[in-house]
Amino acid sequence: MTKIAINGFGRIGKLVVRRLFDQGLGSKIKLINDPNGSVKNIANSIEFDSVHGGWIKPITIKNKEIIIDGSQINIVQYCTIPELKNDISEIDLVIDCTGVNRNFKLLNEYLQFGVRTVLVSAPIKDDRILNIVYGVNHQLYDQAANKIITAASCTTNCLAPIVKVLHENIGIKHGSITTIHNLTNSQTILDKPSQNIRRSRSALLR
Repeated sequence: MTKIAINGFGRIGKLVVRRLFDQGLGSKIKLINDPNGSVKNIANSIEFDSVHGGWIKPITIKNKEIIIDGSQINIVQYCTIPELKNDISEIDLVIDCTGVNRNFKLLNEYLQFGVRTVLVSAPIKDDRILNIVYGVNHQLYDQAANKIITAASCTTNCLAPIVKVLHENIGIKHGSITTIHNLTNSQTILDKPSQNIRRSRSALLR
């Protein structure tokens, strides 16, 4: 049975857990890591969501584990991949939802510690890592060759299927696109100093 670990428990990490359980795959999740996520906090975060609402799966806490619908998941609080070494030695798939581990050198550490495949929830600009948009280039995936993969960015997933259809059936000379993005955890709620002046402005008022 494939064993799954989730590193990073923000917006995406939480929804991955919910989705896997809803698809009957929750028993495969063995580990959740988030440096800011205590066992109690992780359990509460899964059960209640400000956007998607409450979740009907029964969740209980036992020592450093949460139990969802009878499946036990170990909770740890590490900041770096090397700290996870002993916890992921028997993990088959790591789903990295940290948003910060976005280069080959960092992500390859998972493989060095025994993980078979790494799926990253953010786009990565590196030829050694395959960015997959399902329905556009998913046929390029080779399980034996592609040990680290990503599903690209949300913008790419919105744009690429449309571009593919237009390019293959009509042709494209040039184009431009404007996106209106939802809030993310990396943005600021109120104005504050930042090296990136756009990031210094309130995400709620732009």
